[in-house]
Amino acid sequence: MSYQQDPYAPQDIYAQQQRLAQGDPYAQPGTYPPAPQQPYAQPGTYPPAPQQPYAQPGTYPPAPQQPYAQPGTYPPAPQQPYAPGIAYPPQQPGARMKNPWASRALFSGVFSVILGAITLASLIGFAGLITGTFAIWRGITAINYAKGLPGNPGRGMAITAIVLGALGWIFVLLSFVLRA
Repeated sequence: MSYQQDPYAPQDIYAQQQRLAQGDPYAQPGTYPPAPQQPYAQPGTYPPAPQQPYAQPGTYPPAPQQPYAQPGTYPPAPQQPYAPGIAYPPQQPGARMKNPWASRALFSGVFSVILGAITLASLIGFAGLITGTFAIWRGITAINYAKGLPGNPGRGMAITAIVLGALGWIFVLLSFVLRA
């Protein structure tokens, strides 16, 4: 019959630390580390000089080994079908590309004409100038964005937005003339 220690009994903490420090957590209790091989140096003596870890002056270290494949064995880079710098979503065959800038510009242009007409009718405010400016700016941005897409989608909406933004400006400027 083998005798096993009670795991809940108090244990010698120092012995556990020594076992863990030696790297053997399962060593039997009571086995302490062996005595050091070399006693401490006597006062007034110096330890031996370390070996030189560096190369002699004028010599170069050896070239490091490359763990990767040598240059020239890489596969060729994939070809980009469109202009660089613009990320395009993956397309399904037959799907049309859309220009989100064009729809935003058209919305701003319609809103500009509405606010410009209200300003012209009531002779109060100038909100058509702000929205007209947005419509013109967004329309120009949409045209530049459409140039990078195949088929120039949204180009007509962008031109319409620029015209409507300019019309909103004209309505507000007419209201300023009528106020004077």
